[in-house]
Amino acid sequence: MDRTLTPFAWTFSSDTEAAAGPERKPMRAPVFIHDAVTPWADETMLLKLLREQAADQEE
Repeated sequence: MDRTLTPFAWTFSSDTEAAAGPERKPMRAPVFIHDAVTPWADETMLLKLLREQAADQEE
């Protein structure tokens, strides 16, 4: 007595992939707590990353 869904019900999932709205931006790399204290030249890795991201957003 096993029943399966017909292929008709599965076609709706492909229709939802075409979303209306703005395109998603690529995700940024994760920042770990260790990055906040790792020395990198005259600053920490976290501070350097935040400054680079701020400069990219200004452009």
